Amino acid sequence: MKSKTPPLHALHCFECVSRHLSIKHAAAEMHVTPAAISQQISKLEQMLEVILFERSGRKFALSEAGLSYFHGIRAAFRQIEDATERLALTKAEPVVTLSCTTVFAMQYLLPRLPGFQARHAGIDVRISTTHRLVDFAHDGVDIAVRHGMGQYPGLVSELLIDDPLYPVCSPSLLPARKRLKTADELAGFTLLHDVHKDDWRMWLQAVAATQVDSSVGPIFEDSNNAIEAAVAGHGVALARKSLVSAKLADGRLVMPFKTAISVPIAYYLVYPADTPLRKEVDLFRLWLLDEGKAAE
Repeated sequence: MKSKTPPLHALHCFECVSRHLSIKHAAAEMHVTPAAISQQISKLEQMLEVILFERSGRKFALSEAGLSYFHGIRAAFRQIEDATERLALTKAEPVVTLSCTTVFAMQYLLPRLPGFQARHAGIDVRISTTHRLVDFAHDGVDIAVRHGMGQYPGLVSELLIDDPLYPVCSPSLLPARKRLKTADELAGFTLLHDVHKDDWRMWLQAVAATQVDSSVGPIFEDSNNAIEAAVAGHGVALARKSLVSAKLADGRLVMPFKTAISVPIAYYLVYPADTPLRKEVDLFRLWLLDEGKAAE
């Protein structure tokens, strides 16, 4: 097979015919004649030296080689479509698309975002919440916040939040006083866990509590739900001050103990190492880093 890249028009014809499995429908979409489409497909097969479509009477289907080629070609065309859509958006208005977890968006970012918008009123911030690792090339994401160890191949990783974990709960659970005298008093409370269930064991060990069973209590897949359950008075959660500072400030949450523990994972700001950041993305990045320093 020759290694020369086929003409883009021929590839577009192939991709269109493969989607419709019809030369007639592909011709209608591309506003050309069926004969012109057939000619491009024939030239492409000659150039690639493979049969892309199997033809038997009225039956028209992709060959095994054609199906494999279509998957690769379709992915490339989707990248072009996505890039074009992003370009159209950036021409209309400066947009920054951030990917982050729900707890970061709800507890940390949204209370602070008005500060960024006041400083940069013309920049639209779009927030995509997910726990999966996004693909910057395909998902239309400019920058992301990840919760982990900070080592992400191919990405620039900047430490954003690394403050310790404190117990927090609704003041309704402590009607007589703002703090408990000993950690063992937590035996009378429900412990709220997120997926890092070992955090409570480490905290209780740090304060030498012996009367509290760290394995008991509901487990929330999303730590945002554990925090909201604490606000609702359903128990005591472990949280970073930086994530719940607004709720501590307005009294929806209190800290029954001053003792905190450090954990090995932190929040990191990440973005592709091989792609320069657009001006508005870099402004948002610098603001996030400044907010992280202020939250320490």
